[in-house]
Amino acid sequence: MKDHKGSVNTIRVKADDTECVSASSDGSCIIWDLHTFKRRCSLFANTFFKAAIYHPDESQLVTTGTDRKITYWDAYDGQAIRIIDGSDSSEVNTLATDRDGHAIVSGGGDKLVRVWGYDEGHCYFIGVAHSGSVTRVAVTPDKSSIVSVGTEGGIFVWQNQPPRTLADL
Repeated sequence: MKDHKGSVNTIRVKADDTECVSASSDGSCIIWDLHTFKRRCSLFANTFFKAAIYHPDESQLVTTGTDRKITYWDAYDGQAIRIIDGSDSSEVNTLATDRDGHAIVSGGGDKLVRVWGYDEGHCYFIGVAHSGSVTRVAVTPDKSSIVSVGTEGGIFVWQNQPPRTLADL
C-alpha cells in the first residue's frame, strides 16, 4: 500500500476491518480495501490533510487540514458533501466524533477546541485554554467530557455542563 507521495498523518480503520482511510500531506486521502490491499477510492483537496475520521455509522468520512476546512465526504464514492470553515486563522490538526455521531470536535493551530453539531455544521462551543497548537482531541465514551492535548504539553478536560451536553446536539 504505497500510493501516497507525502507523509501519512493519520489512518483510521472501519469497525469491520474491511477498509481504512489514510490522510496525507500530499493532498490526498485514500480509502483502502484491507482484503486486497488496493486503493478503493481517493479523495483530493487543495490541502495537506491532517486528520480523517469515519462517522460512527461509517457512511461518511470527515477530513481536515491546512486549508482550515472541515469536509464531509461520502465514504462509498468519495464525493464531497459539505465544507465548513473550521478556523479563521490556522490549520485544523485533529478531529473526533462522539459515539452517536451528533457532534464533531476539532482542534488546531489557533489553539482552540471547537464542538460542532454534525448535521448542521454549526459551532456550539469554543474552548480557550491552550497556549500551543491543539494536536489531538477525544470524546469520552459517555460523552460527558472532551480531552485535548497541545504542543505546549497541556492536557485539558472539558466537562459538559447541563443543560448543554453533546447528547443535546
